[in-house]
Amino acid sequence: MSLKSQIEQARGNAAGLERLYRQTMVAGEEPAFKDAIADCVGEHPDDILFAAWAYRLDVRSPSDRAEPEGQTVQQHQARHWRTAVAASIILGILYALFAGDKPPVPKPGEANPLFWIGWGPLTALSILFYLTAIDRTRERIRWYGGLAAAVIPIGVYAALIAWNRTDPLAILIALHLPFVAWAAVGAALALGYPDPVRQGYAFLMKSVETVLTGGIYFGAGAIFLGLTYGIFEVLGIKLPQAVLRTIAAWGIGAIPILALASVYDPTAAPVAQHWGTGLARLLRILTRLILPLALGVLAVYVFWFIPAYFWRPFQEREVLIVYNATIMAILVLLTAVVTGPDEQRSPRQDAILRSAVLALGVLTLLLNLYALAVIVSRTFEFGLTPNRYAVFGWNIVTLFMLVVVVFRLGKAPSEQWVPIVRESIARVSVLAVAWALWVLVGLPLSFD
Repeated sequence: MSLKSQIEQARGNAAGLERLYRQTMVAGEEPAFKDAIADCVGEHPDDILFAAWAYRLDVRSPSDRAEPEGQTVQQHQARHWRTAVAASIILGILYALFAGDKPPVPKPGEANPLFWIGWGPLTALSILFYLTAIDRTRERIRWYGGLAAAVIPIGVYAALIAWNRTDPLAILIALHLPFVAWAAVGAALALGYPDPVRQGYAFLMKSVETVLTGGIYFGAGAIFLGLTYGIFEVLGIKLPQAVLRTIAAWGIGAIPILALASVYDPTAAPVAQHWGTGLARLLRILTRLILPLALGVLAVYVFWFIPAYFWRPFQEREVLIVYNATIMAILVLLTAVVTGPDEQRSPRQDAILRSAVLALGVLTLLLNLYALAVIVSRTFEFGLTPNRYAVFGWNIVTLFMLVVVVFRLGKAPSEQWVPIVRESIARVSVLAVAWALWVLVGLPLSFD
């Protein structure tokens, strides 16, 4: 039964509706409850209880949104998009300038150091500027400005350490600096609101949704650029490579804020975003489809490939890289599979989903233990390098994350396992941010 149907069943039952509201609050689904109340008010405009709840939660029915106040909402949305487009154009220009006469790729040795070092912090600062331009409340400006002030010295420090380097340390900085910059944006969005843990989880999911949206924009831009190049080629006009690089760099720079503006409302807290439509709904469907496939792949890894080729990752680093990449991907899947408003599943369906998530966590935990043993062995055999130092730490962090999620999921009451998984993931994600920051700041001091 949908949440809206449950609310309609509680029509005239003030105590029952209050209990339902508290249940959704515990589950972290207050936005879905507000949307359902708004729909109920629109369908039952004479119901005093629904009207009182709409007043209490400050929501409007769909019909109200079409009135002059709805025109104000449209004006706000237009202002959001004007700001997003302007910020995207500026960021694209900066990307093109940073790329210079080299390919716009975040790889030391191939890209201009200004680009591969600066693209992560620059994107984070641009996003924080965009958020500040839309939500100008004093509290939000303080958080956005404070985290922007933290990103700048980190970026400068990375530039001082790795400007002309192409060694493994430079590659580690190229991998971790964007992650730290992204975490700074997350902290700016989650802190200062009630229940920052729930806000943090919502930010994680909106990040995945934004990346998917950006991928769609990037694909569309690549197709357009390819068609344009083909048309000019047919006409006998050969575009200079420098022009193509500049266009590509500008396009890559313009994507992040446009993608964010497409899925995120800067005037609302992360948990108050819309989760039932668009890419959020598609993401939820995709993760449910991928879940059994991921279980199958992990089962093959753990029960066949590892026993049959036990010593391969000890001898070949590439196999270990594949294992660790799989662990990271599964952690993203575990995060995304419980996103969005809680569907009304039957007890059997809920039990199946919980068992699948638990099995996925356990199998990934086993794979993580194996990968940790491999990196420990390789460290003793070949010595400690920056790469092994970073990978060893990541294996410890991901192992702890999986232990916490699996343990809490296994002990969670059947009706509360989804919010418990969300809370666990949000809390342990702080460890990943801490380790990335240490690799970025502390590792160069340890090996220089």
